[in-house]
Amino acid sequence: MKKILAIAAFVALGMTSAQAQTPQPADWTILTFTADLNKPADIGWERVGGNDWCGIVRFLDLKGCTINSGKGELGSVRTVIVGTTNVVEIAVARTAHSYTYAQPFTPIFYHGTMAVEPVDAGHSKLVYTLMWNQTAVGDAKAQSDARESRQRRFQAAVDKMAAAANAP
Repeated sequence: MKKILAIAAFVALGMTSAQAQTPQPADWTILTFTADLNKPADIGWERVGGNDWCGIVRFLDLKGCTINSGKGELGSVRTVIVGTTNVVEIAVARTAHSYTYAQPFTPIFYHGTMAVEPVDAGHSKLVYTLMWNQTAVGDAKAQSDARESRQRRFQAAVDKMAAAANAP
């Protein structure tokens, strides 16, 4: 039954199971960005848009975000517009102050986790982690360029989120 539902989901999104598989062998790359927040985790999470499944659009300067199903809970699906490309993201993990999404229909099987972790009663830490399979990106230069591009883009987003969270 689970296999039938998974195939139905792929078909509904216009993908075949072969398109959804990550290339082998995998060469995973991980980037982590952090910022200190001068607010408790509940307030920080709200201010960085954590309870809004499309809230990230404000900080990553995405062209758009559409919620296809759900509201950000496990299994929710959104489509973000990155440049001129529509990218499907599925919520694969969720806590009170975090969510993880996957882009299973991309050749690099990209994942991202946004979290606000409590430090003490009045402070927290924003942690944004990216992970992807760089095998399909190309040669070493292309892989380095991809890492550097994401480094700049997501550091800028984390800085914007921290500014929004730390505002009076």
